[in-house]
Amino acid sequence: DYCIEEVAEHSMALILTCARRILRLDKAVRKGNWGFPARHEMLEVWSPIFRIKGQTLGIIGFGRVGRLLVPKAKGFGLRVIAFDPYLPSNVFKESGAESVTLDNLLRESDYISVNAALTEENRHLLGIEEFRKMKPTAYFINCARAELADEEALYTALANGYIAGAGLDLVKGESISLDHPLLKLENVIFTAHSAWYSEHSISEIKRRGYGNIGRVFRGEWPTWFINPEVKDKFLEKWGKA
Repeated sequence: DYCIEEVAEHSMALILTCARRILRLDKAVRKGNWGFPARHEMLEVWSPIFRIKGQTLGIIGFGRVGRLLVPKAKGFGLRVIAFDPYLPSNVFKESGAESVTLDNLLRESDYISVNAALTEENRHLLGIEEFRKMKPTAYFINCARAELADEEALYTALANGYIAGAGLDLVKGESISLDHPLLKLENVIFTAHSAWYSEHSISEIKRRGYGNIGRVFRGEWPTWFINPEVKDKFLEKWGKA
């Protein structure tokens, strides 16, 4: 449950930035264009911007981050639908989202936010067929794992106008070279794997780390661990559950 608030907030921020074309508007101003006097130049930047209220957000992966995103999106008047094949229907209803198939989510959503954990089963869950099902006015947001989408297919979709744009906190390989094809596209926003960060999340991970060290010194099993198979031996030798 570490930094889940930050990732949900970042996902919503990318949705809003894409929807309102914030970066393009900023660049237009820096080129000397401003409002109505420069309306002919600005129309290329403004068009198309749609009202967010009443549009549909589709969430792929309805874990803690996905569920935290729901009230943030509804605060802007978005309808929220979600796809997660591992959860019972009541989880969606209790969180304020409508459970749908992946196919329906792709076809109905104006914004698609990927918030799933990466597994071998869902690697490249989104390929060219999936991007072709999306609306040409839709935006793709990924603050989860880059490999959930086929990056070449994403580039093709963005370059050919199959979708309107993307907000990406990650790319394949966790780094990006200046000659990366996606960097050449004007309809992509990058945030350099920053969704996890806040001053609060930094303090929290330190506090939790030190807390776990303290638990081990007291002979207690840590709350964060990666090797549960050694728990019995640890408790037998050092302490208590």
